Amino acid sequence: MKTRSLILVGLLSFAFFVVALFPASLVWRLAGGALSGLPVTVEQVGGTVWSGFLQTRVQAPVPGPLLIHWDLKGLRLLMGELALNLRLEGAQYRLEGNGFWGLWGKGVADVNGDVQAALLEQVLNQYDISAQGAIKVNEISAKLSGQRVVSAGGDISWSGGQVAVRSGSSPQNIDFPGVKGELAAVEGNLILAVTETRTNKPLGELSLLPEQGLAGVKVLKRVLSLAGFGGEGDEDKTLLSLQQPLPF
Repeated sequence: MKTRSLILVGLLSFAFFVVALFPASLVWRLAGGALSGLPVTVEQVGGTVWSGFLQTRVQAPVPGPLLIHWDLKGLRLLMGELALNLRLEGAQYRLEGNGFWGLWGKGVADVNGDVQAALLEQVLNQYDISAQGAIKVNEISAKLSGQRVVSAGGDISWSGGQVAVRSGSSPQNIDFPGVKGELAAVEGNLILAVTETRTNKPLGELSLLPEQGLAGVKVLKRVLSLAGFGGEGDEDKTLLSLQQPLPF
């Protein structure tokens, strides 16, 4: 019996390493259709299943080239969970963290990096606004069970700087203070509560509602005061509230 057990362990180990060291490009040829319908085009695949990369071009929500590196965590597979370290490199952002998908949920953990504020131009241009500088991502984590967010944490910050607001034919430059967003799970949704760093007063929030397939943004009247446009009445009242379907 002991010999049979050793043989079985040996065969399983051999099969595991054969799969792990299998060229990622060949796996892509077999399973690439799983990404059909998503707003991404895969241009090149390299490395192995264990450690490899994808060179892609994303159409939405942030158009442009995206290089994805991954490294599998083999021991987690034995616990019924696919876990890997991910590194995402785009023209205006670099992020690194861990992703997991298994019997007890799915999500991301320990995500860090930086994103150029100019990357948000597509959204800000709708309101005739542009900004510069880097947005810092610090220890972001989120876990979903089904379509509900069960836990989340970490923060995102911008140190402040010049913000250009187009009014008429010429832009008006505004010295805007730093802002910070803290991530949390609220009633099954993912909420990023945004505050002004000097006074810690709320400015609004960004939301992800996975059960409803929606993303939202809420801006308070206090933003007008910080932008130098004055503002009358209660600054905690909502100035803008929008929701739109997720692109995936």
